Amino acid sequence: MNYPLVSVLVANYNNGEFIEETLSSAISQIYPSIEIIIVDDGSTDDSVDVIRNFIEKHPDCNISFFQNKDNAGCGRVKRQCVELSSGEFFAFLDPEDTITPDAISTLMNVYLNHKEYGIVYCTHYLCNDKLEPQSVSSYPGKIPEGQSHLTSTGGHISALSICRRNIYDKTSGINPLYQVAEDQDLYMKMEELAQVYYIDRPMYFYRKHDHNTSWNESKIFNNYYWRYICIKAAYGRRKICDKQIDNLSKKEMDSLSLAFRLRTAKQYWSTGKYFSSVLSYVKMIPVLYTLL
Repeated sequence: MNYPLVSVLVANYNNGEFIEETLSSAISQIYPSIEIIIVDDGSTDDSVDVIRNFIEKHPDCNISFFQNKDNAGCGRVKRQCVELSSGEFFAFLDPEDTITPDAISTLMNVYLNHKEYGIVYCTHYLCNDKLEPQSVSSYPGKIPEGQSHLTSTGGHISALSICRRNIYDKTSGINPLYQVAEDQDLYMKMEELAQVYYIDRPMYFYRKHDHNTSWNESKIFNNYYWRYICIKAAYGRRKICDKQIDNLSKKEMDSLSLAFRLRTAKQYWSTGKYFSSVLSYVKMIPVLYTLL
């Protein structure tokens, strides 16, 4: 059987403590055609030494390593990972997480039998800092009939996801400006061009720890901002004038906008930018009026 090349993409920044475990899970895949692309985004810890030592210990593995002199940010480095890859398919593996040995094989079996899918994904374990599973995430799941990742009231696309490269190339790709939520933005772009398929089995271990971008309290506002931006962008691509699309109406977008502006005002106030905070509250008035 012809096994298409899958690129496992690892965008690393200061995860020297965990990345060896991550890479070990990548090279342990039973799927026979894999390349591993690692881009270090200007780490200041021992990441580079750990990665180089790992590669030296595994000379027979198809691993390519690239370094950025300065920290480019999440969106830019993940876009770089895709551009450096050669696979017909690709999957991101965060540098503190791991996957089961049959993860790539299981998801690729769907692609080997079906040509219509642009993304095949599964659910994941939520783990503690030692990567011990605490629960299965309730966020990923099968998207209900007639809905999408953008509008879903049920399941959503999440890790582990394998993306078809020729569908990715028809989109504008990963937005290099995004600091978080770059994956959500990509999923919304790709689902507009091809079907997605969900496998109801956890094969990805998501590690929750103090330095994790998604869980760091100091970055909650930043996370909230970029998620709002990607949802707004997807809504703008799909809507016709101000009509409702699927399960996401203009009123619901206005509600999201109001929540975002309120969070913005609170952020300004907490950092001493009182004039900006008052201005943000003023900007809420017309949005609030549309919801009355």
